[in-house]
Amino acid sequence: MKNVLRISALLTAALMVFIMVGCGGSDDEGDKDTTAPTLVSSTPATGASIAANGTVSLVFSEAMKDVTVAGAAGAVALGADGKTAVWTPTGNMPTGNVTLTIGGSDKAGNALTAATIALTVKAADTTPPDIDAKASAPANGATGVDPATVTKIVIVFTETMSEAKLDSFEPKDAKVDAKFDGDKTLNISFLGGYKLSNEMEIIATVSGKDGAGNALTTTKYTFTTMKKEE
Repeated sequence: MKNVLRISALLTAALMVFIMVGCGGSDDEGDKDTTAPTLVSSTPATGASIAANGTVSLVFSEAMKDVTVAGAAGAVALGADGKTAVWTPTGNMPTGNVTLTIGGSDKAGNALTAATIALTVKAADTTPPDIDAKASAPANGATGVDPATVTKIVIVFTETMSEAKLDSFEPKDAKVDAKFDGDKTLNISFLGGYKLSNEMEIIATVSGKDGAGNALTTTKYTFTTMKKEE
């Protein structure tokens, strides 16, 4: 009788292990990524114009393993996060209409949902971008700025940029964070409760280039705060 009970217990235990393993397999299958990635946006957007030497910035719904662009000769550089990419033409594209077909796959191997970008190619852009002094806040070169009114710095460029970044900032003791909005603006925020004071000179050294690869002309943004009241 004891042997029968022992055998029955062993069979029951084996059945439970079998069921647990089976359920585990189902969970693994459920976790598998089967969702196709999509192209969220492009700059320029479909229907817009592009310079013959212009680049196309792409944003995807998830990290990509590879990205391809067909329709014109060029090369694709995938961003570090895998969710962005920049296509650069080989030489100047001929003027007229061009349709770029975007392909690729995500980290799980799912193919990108079909996407095309129709653009009108115009003459090559050889004009370098610059800092828009008046549109920036505070204005570039401004003097007598009330430090109490400056909670962040907004540097605006004269045209859409493919990239823009902060290279250095003064005062050196200021902790700042710079974020490019992907268009024409570089936002500089102060960290750790840092606040500007009177009689300070603010110098931000920036760099960047437009969609045609033309480098930023003015790389120094500056303003001074007002004097202390007597």
